[in-house]
Amino acid sequence: MNFIKTTIATATICLGMAATTLAHATDIYVVNFRNAKDAKSQQLDGQLASALAISGVNAEEVVFDTTTALKWEKAAYEAFDHDIVPIFNKWIGLPGFAVIVDANTKRVIGCVNSAFSANEMAAEIRQMASKAKGSAYLSNANYEFSMDDKYQYIVKTSTTTKTTRCPAAHNVDPGN
Repeated sequence: MNFIKTTIATATICLGMAATTLAHATDIYVVNFRNAKDAKSQQLDGQLASALAISGVNAEEVVFDTTTALKWEKAAYEAFDHDIVPIFNKWIGLPGFAVIVDANTKRVIGCVNSAFSANEMAAEIRQMASKAKGSAYLSNANYEFSMDDKYQYIVKTSTTTKTTRCPAAHNVDPGN
């Protein structure tokens, strides 16, 4: 009889822990590309912490720090742990902005940078978090297109202007 009670108690505890884990699953990752030697990264760090607290969204900050080789390596492991290696590969080495990623689909929703105040950043993160659903793909959130009479141009954005568009890919395979 004690065995049955112990088994039922253990199963109840396990189910309760599983339900808690599922209920608190992260909706979005806020991937902070930083380098301690970069002034914009330092400014973003302070604002991003406040923005996440203000926003009230179910977000996890993931930091890709390239200040030292050891931190760079740690960032690579973080990318594997969160299954966001394509995002790591695309922008690693370009500091001073944060990519908002749907935690379930790994889709890039947009970006924020230090040009935003903490309150503005919180509002943008809240709005982007509301879009966190869909099928998995790495979006082209980093490009803005412009056309003239004959050609279509890609307008590259930066980490210094107030925009939710992500900067152009920092690491491009010349073979593609």
